[in-house]
Amino acid sequence: MDKKYDGWFLYSRKVYNNKIEKCNDIKMMEYAKEKGLDIKILCAQDFVIETGEKNKIYYQGKEVINLPKFVVMRRYDIYLSRQFEMLGVRVINKSQAMIDARNKLKTYQILAEKGIPIPKTFYQVTRRTSQEITYEEASKYLGSNKFIMKWVFGSQGSAVFLVEDKEHFDEIINKYEGICMLQEFIETSFGRDIRAYVLGGRYVGAAIRKSQGDFRSNLALGGDALNFEYDEKVAHLAEEAAKALDLDIAGVDILFGKDGYIVCEVNALPGFKSLYRTTGLKGTELIIDMAKEIIERENL
Repeated sequence: MDKKYDGWFLYSRKVYNNKIEKCNDIKMMEYAKEKGLDIKILCAQDFVIETGEKNKIYYQGKEVINLPKFVVMRRYDIYLSRQFEMLGVRVINKSQAMIDARNKLKTYQILAEKGIPIPKTFYQVTRRTSQEITYEEASKYLGSNKFIMKWVFGSQGSAVFLVEDKEHFDEIINKYEGICMLQEFIETSFGRDIRAYVLGGRYVGAAIRKSQGDFRSNLALGGDALNFEYDEKVAHLAEEAAKALDLDIAGVDILFGKDGYIVCEVNALPGFKSLYRTTGLKGTELIIDMAKEIIERENL
């Protein structure tokens, strides 16, 4: 790649091909140009990294000489992100922030350390120790025989379960080899939550996500997006959660607790469908605006 760009947006092969097919890459580049940025849309799987005596990056078989000022990673690829950082490129989100946000248990520990409200959460490695937690013990810890179990590395609600009996509990423990968290079930938020978006440290909008029958409200699982009226408490809580994890881009899922709002999860690769459906705001444009601010603020 001979030309030097201000920034690159990196996507998975599937998303990249979809953007090319629908000409969304051209729309993104045109919007960026209006903002004074020259960007390129690329596929992350077309990169190869070399580390050791020399640290290099190759794109489609050729060494990259002209690196951009910033790279927006829209997929989880910690090694590629770290390689860019080693070569002086500003990565959005930073590699360590992505690592922390990908691990839900670590996320909860960081949030708790900052005093941010989260559901009561327990964890014990079970399959590889002599002490295996039982359904009865879990119920005792949580004060209820009805609770949430989550795989530490799950996403889009795909590995989140509402457990009400020993059989289901044992099934999940065996499937995920004990790498699960136990969490209190916030009944007041059954099938609904708030997805708040924070970019560059600022709250930019939110939507209520609602399910008709599932305790989970994820759009990926069939949930609907509804309008959300601005609430200063939600905006502040979302900003604090993103700040705690040092995320430039964050989707903060907030539950309706009995005594106030509770942070359920923080997503470092949030989709923007719910925000677009309810406000008309486009995620790619918000990210481009934020990238320009980062360039100016950090003198890149």
